[in-house]
Amino acid sequence: MVGLLTITEGGRVLLGLSTPPYTVLPWLVWYNVVMGVVSVVAGVGIWMQRSWSIDLGVNTLAFHAIVFAGLLGMQKFGQPVAMVSIFAMLFRTFIWIVIVSLVKWKRQEKYPPD
Repeated sequence: MVGLLTITEGGRVLLGLSTPPYTVLPWLVWYNVVMGVVSVVAGVGIWMQRSWSIDLGVNTLAFHAIVFAGLLGMQKFGQPVAMVSIFAMLFRTFIWIVIVSLVKWKRQEKYPPD
């Protein structure tokens, strides 16, 4: 669901249908739209219990965490970064921590280690 919302909002900005009242980082909008698509694919894979889906989820989490850290670094060194962007990336990172943790927990419950 978060991925679909991200695609919608980012797509509106990229198409010029929406102009947010804060600093927009074009590379971040593109990143968000691409990762929104990746998130939807990962979500469908998780729902269908595909073996590749957990790796995609972990990679999605890692990318979000890296971008989140990068945004914090940019802000710390005086680059203009909207707080909305920082909070959105924090939210996405947290959501993927929860998703990956739950999927791994359910997988371990289903296939306990020997």
